[in-house]
Amino acid sequence: MITGYPKVNYIGNKEKIAEWIINELPLKSGKVLDIFAGGCSVSYALKRAGYSVISNDILYVDYVLAKALIENSQETLSINVLSETVDPNRVQELEKNFQFLTDTLYYQEEVMELSKLVAISENLKGYDRYIMLSLIRRAMIRKLPYSRMNVPWQQIQKLRDEEYSYKKYKRRRAYHNKSFEFHIRENIDKYNNAVFKGADCKAYNYDVFELLKHIDKVDIVYMDPPYPSTMNNYDDFYGKFDEMFDKKKAHIDYTKKNTFLENLDRLIDALIDKTKYIMLSQNTKVKPEPELIEAILRKYGKVDVRRKDHNYQVTGKDNKNSSQEILFILEINSISC
Repeated sequence: MITGYPKVNYIGNKEKIAEWIINELPLKSGKVLDIFAGGCSVSYALKRAGYSVISNDILYVDYVLAKALIENSQETLSINVLSETVDPNRVQELEKNFQFLTDTLYYQEEVMELSKLVAISENLKGYDRYIMLSLIRRAMIRKLPYSRMNVPWQQIQKLRDEEYSYKKYKRRRAYHNKSFEFHIRENIDKYNNAVFKGADCKAYNYDVFELLKHIDKVDIVYMDPPYPSTMNNYDDFYGKFDEMFDKKKAHIDYTKKNTFLENLDRLIDALIDKTKYIMLSQNTKVKPEPELIEAILRKYGKVDVRRKDHNYQVTGKDNKNSSQEILFILEINSISC
């Protein structure tokens, strides 16, 4: 039974408006490239709607989600893997490698547990390994205040104090102090039940320009780039996961406001011989101004603009300030191709 996309705790994810995005697609079938897939909620909605999906992101932490839930069409993970025996020497080696997490994100005994779970993942094959890594990612995020990996250690300790949390926020947030294994056990059924067979889907872990060397033409490119904003620094939010697995990659930084438009223009120009349609999402809370983005897109063809009221939820509270989600839909001129 497909139960829908599981909880991933991804800042800025589009899960609540994914259905609206799907309904605005200019084609009702075909192959779609989700070029900045992030938490993969749009990729998943595309797969459920019957599209063939290419899900790409430069961060390994996002790639494991895409492998487990987008590319994977049938494999599920047994809870029994948590009882498997692992080489204690390998666990010690991993614990040494993960010392940068000790007293920066987690306590020493938690890093020991995390090392054992990663050792278990290394013994798994195929999509089982990616489901396990996705669950490890979920557990790591769930144990952290604000669901991100760049909160100062002093603040983490304070917010993990359940009495302090209750006095200040009227919530104990006891889940921060549960074990990694507890969170994996709590989520494994939801992740397994999210796996289903759709059209052929692929996951990639490339910088966007490198990706274009590895794919053929697609019908639609959907993009939600990391705009210049304090809440779009995904390298800081989740990059320590990539460090754990030695998967950090150099890539173009779209969060720099002085080069964002130039980099976007370069990307659109590189895409025009790969697709007929480009859809770009933007929330009105982020810069640059929508008019500047629309001006770039109009260089390449006809642009339709769709809007929907949408406020993101941050750290468990609804952002009450009014904002809109904008969809720019570019139909590329044949003369541009």
